[in-house]
Amino acid sequence: MTLLAYADGADSPRSAPAVAGGTGGEADRVLLGWTLDERPWLGGTPVRGWTVMAGYALRGPVDEGRIGYLPIRLSAVPRLLTDTLVPDVAVVTAVRRGSELVFGPSVGWGPALARSAASVVVEIDEEGMDLGGPPVPGRIAATVVRPPSPTAVPQPRRPDDIDALVGRQVASVLPEGATLQVGPGGIADGVLAAIDRPISIASGLVSDAVAELDRRGLLVGAAEAAYAWGGAPLHRLAAEGKLVLRPVEETHDLTRISARPRFVACNTALQVGLDGSVNVEIVSGRRVAGIGGHADFATAAVRSPGGLSVIALRSTTRRGASTIVGQVEVVSTPRCDVDMVVTEHGVADLRGADDGERAARLIAVAAPEHRRALGAISAG
Repeated sequence: MTLLAYADGADSPRSAPAVAGGTGGEADRVLLGWTLDERPWLGGTPVRGWTVMAGYALRGPVDEGRIGYLPIRLSAVPRLLTDTLVPDVAVVTAVRRGSELVFGPSVGWGPALARSAASVVVEIDEEGMDLGGPPVPGRIAATVVRPPSPTAVPQPRRPDDIDALVGRQVASVLPEGATLQVGPGGIADGVLAAIDRPISIASGLVSDAVAELDRRGLLVGAAEAAYAWGGAPLHRLAAEGKLVLRPVEETHDLTRISARPRFVACNTALQVGLDGSVNVEIVSGRRVAGIGGHADFATAAVRSPGGLSVIALRSTTRRGASTIVGQVEVVSTPRCDVDMVVTEHGVADLRGADDGERAARLIAVAAPEHRRALGAISAG
């Protein structure tokens, strides 16, 4: 049985298993991570496997049961690759730097994957951006040309007025001299746009909004991240020596991150329970995303001297359902690793609050039309 493991990120490899060194038959198994654009070969019945990040292009295969979801925090993926699902073939994306093949916008767990596999197949992106990533390690057995995407590659969602309002609420609680981590999406970009004082960035992912922060003279030092998702602004940031891409063993290491004073983790959620527990994985029984670095950064932030673990989210879904709920469908990040919950309606500071007070503070930042029902749940 051949196990092919694909590195993840905005530029994750697209080659089918048969092209990347598999048999092309029913013996092939795949391991996937964050995958943005469609993979037509995933529609083939012989392909089975797992992912550590459901959602985006993997939503269909996960819903259909052809790809199983592994609930694992991002910092633990390198150990998974050496102890449990040791790949026969690692498939990674790289760009050229002279005679070297180096990681492009996505470093992530790619280096750990390449070192753990018996052989490495490098998918070369001739149009990819060199953002200063490390060389591809391991035993490189073959190189292939990166195929074009069959569909438009998703781009980060731009912040709307509600995202901007949430962003301003978050910016108002940041300590002086903070080091900030933000996730992808409109709320994260809304937070970065609202920042009005110098700040350091140490994150899982950076977008063009970080380059805009630098353009406004508010980025302290170089931004650190495992993944980059953007375009020319990030390329400029890297060219100026203000972007450093590192593997998850460094960017998501709890001891390393929590040693930073005033480290602030700002992540979003699908649901927050009245006890403060956070769900980033499942809604109505459907897997939407994975744990990713959420739990890593939240845990590190509550350990950081002067740090904060912030959950920032809109108070309702697109269909009007409350994102503040009586009980989350699954606990992705435990309540002990959450300091504040922020919506467009305000800031719920959960520090030093017992269960009753936590519920009251969370109801106060829920959408007004849902507060009475949430109050009844809390009282019952």
